[in-house]
Amino acid sequence: MRSPISSKAGAGTSAEPLRLVLDASVVVAAIRAGEPSFAVARRRVDRALCGLDELVSPPLLGIEVAAVLARAKEPEAKIRELIERLTSPPHLVVPLGPARAARVVDIALSGQFRGADVTYVWLAYARRLPLCTLDHEMSERARAFCKVMAP
Repeated sequence: MRSPISSKAGAGTSAEPLRLVLDASVVVAAIRAGEPSFAVARRRVDRALCGLDELVSPPLLGIEVAAVLARAKEPEAKIRELIERLTSPPHLVVPLGPARAARVVDIALSGQFRGADVTYVWLAYARRLPLCTLDHEMSERARAFCKVMAP
């Protein structure tokens, strides 16, 4: 696995720092060089890893990234390191208890999202943050609830 860890402290400093919800699709694309959006995804993930952007994510981010990359035979230690760096301060993982889960269900019903997608949309909506995704269907549906951006 090519590590998305930038050795350049100033990588991606052309834009202002952002606080955002980052969908797993962007993280996965940042690791897999053959992905069409590899370069832009990698820049976005590098900004987070360098502390230029602050991620707010559901616990599902690490689970989805681990599952996809493990199936792609990426080394376990690299996957764990990546997840740790994307879910440790300055980044924030927002727990999903019963009350929040009920709100996620409301958005799932009204927006007709696929299972995992709705947790990212709910978090962006609840925190009034932009959602960064490469998933076109998720992006189209999410626009009714939050700002959506490409990497």
